[in-house]
Amino acid sequence: MLLPEAGRDLILAGAIITILLNPFIFGALDRLLLKREKAAAKAETDAVEAELASREPIRPTTLTGHVVLVGHGRVGNFISGVLGDGNTALFVIEDNDDEVEALKQQGVEALSGNAADPEVLAAANLRAARCLFVAIPDAFEGGQVVQQARAMNPGLRIIARAHSEAEYEHLKRHGATLVVMGEHEIAKAMLDQLGTGVRGSHQP
Repeated sequence: MLLPEAGRDLILAGAIITILLNPFIFGALDRLLLKREKAAAKAETDAVEAELASREPIRPTTLTGHVVLVGHGRVGNFISGVLGDGNTALFVIEDNDDEVEALKQQGVEALSGNAADPEVLAAANLRAARCLFVAIPDAFEGGQVVQQARAMNPGLRIIARAHSEAEYEHLKRHGATLVVMGEHEIAKAMLDQLGTGVRGSHQP
């Protein structure tokens, strides 16, 4: 025999004790992990609340009958360039501080921030706006902006951009009046070159 009977008894007793203690040990570990998760979640919530509390209140625009433009990338830049040549009042929301500063120097009222933030979007005074252009490339964020804007002003004309059929449907479902997709507009422009007098080969 490799082990005396007393040794086997000790091993058996140890195994039985371990089996009996396992539920208590794992229960204690679960409670410890849950406590740590709650502490981490509370710390994150406290950090967010502290940031919001320290942020200066955003002053809403006093513009009325204006156009609100969300996003000042390539598309937004083109839109503001066209509207800037006329007498259209424009309010821009852009998350790039340098772009916002450049717009302000051009005399355009602009706000730095994420338009999906309700406080930021509320500063655009959408209830008195004439139209909203959502020119950001992120359709998920765009959908949030559209949905909030539609709730603020049910009659507002909202025009958004999309890159795919799925994004098109997403934005329409969230309340966009019109969704513009690059491929569609290119196809329309090409077809427009046919002219009204041109007929297809299958027509008599």
